[in-house]
Amino acid sequence: MAAWTWRHRAALVSSVAIHPMRDGIAKASEAARAGGAPVVLADYSDRSGRATWLLAEVLAQGLERTLIATVAAPALLGRLLTGGVKAGDPFDAEVGGPVAGEAEPSAGVPVRVTGTVCAVVEGTTGRGAGTWLCVAFGRGNVLVLSPYLVQIMEPSELWDLGLTPEDFDVVAIKSRVHFRRGFDDGGYAQTILLVEPPEPFVGTVHLDALPYQHLNVADFYPYGDPAFDAG
Repeated sequence: MAAWTWRHRAALVSSVAIHPMRDGIAKASEAARAGGAPVVLADYSDRSGRATWLLAEVLAQGLERTLIATVAAPALLGRLLTGGVKAGDPFDAEVGGPVAGEAEPSAGVPVRVTGTVCAVVEGTTGRGAGTWLCVAFGRGNVLVLSPYLVQIMEPSELWDLGLTPEDFDVVAIKSRVHFRRGFDDGGYAQTILLVEPPEPFVGTVHLDALPYQHLNVADFYPYGDPAFDAG
């Protein structure tokens, strides 16, 4: 088995592409224009739920008809809910990024979103406790704010928020593999793109970018070309 794996190492390593965030967003836009929608953008790197890399790139590239679910924003949600926020209210706030007093580069930086609250939804058994907020912005985009890290695994979790599948060409979620059954096996997505931020945070596939102290990464494939003895 080890010998077979070694012979097929190139195919195994390259079987699933993971795109830099900027390239993945561009490819999603191209796919949508070419009839490859619905497109799923899956960011596997977010460990806090507050990461804004994907949201920031959607804004930077002007992606349209995109649903982003979710960015965790417990403090912001608490303030808005205390103030009686409701559907139809204007929204103008910074979302995501590290919490006060915490150094967390993987969360990115807070991103300002300006739009309109389109739904305030109480948590259910499927989504867990807490209240979620949907914000419409840009050209047909919706950002979902949740009180904690969420991996959306089934499209129905999004439509239960009162959103409509036909309104979106791209769905951007925080997951690496758990979404596959609902979005891939279930037949929803025509195009799936795994994306990661530009730096090697936890879980990165760019192992050669990590600061090793006790090994030489070039001793391992695919970062070097070591010999293999099947015994």
